[in-house]
Amino acid sequence: MSETADVDATVARIESLVEQLGEADPRVRQLAEEAIRLLMQLYGAGLARAIEILGREQALRLTEDKLVGSLLLLYGLHPVEASERIAAALRSVERRLAGHRVYVAGITEGVARIRVEVNGGPAPATLAGAIERAVAEAAPDLAGAEIEGLPQAATALVQIAPAKWLEV
Repeated sequence: MSETADVDATVARIESLVEQLGEADPRVRQLAEEAIRLLMQLYGAGLARAIEILGREQALRLTEDKLVGSLLLLYGLHPVEASERIAAALRSVERRLAGHRVYVAGITEGVARIRVEVNGGPAPATLAGAIERAVAEAAPDLAGAEIEGLPQAATALVQIAPAKWLEV
């Protein structure tokens, strides 16, 4: 079984257990939540110390691993700012475009503002989805993305024929 599948299965199991705790006796739930919180604090402090010992260059290497990178994000220890991670992801999206430019205009209240400059022909219909996926993968710690500069999809007009009884 792959590393990703193991991580996904473990996360799903944790979510299931936390849901079950919600149904437990309030005192038991309180104790379990406190134990989880303390473990998270302990592991976070340990990761922070490891990153400090390793230094930035080695920490950057750790981010190449999906599991370790996601843990660094979870604990707020990722050495690369969200805007830089998104910019790198958008460059890979941009390479597949014919002359269009895609870049981070800013991040406000946890939402990345992505600007698209359409040069020449129309932007692909799938561009918004590709941008949203790239942002979600590069910065899962953000709440989402707003895309500026793409033409809005035309709303189909609904033709209504006049009722026969209205005709004079």
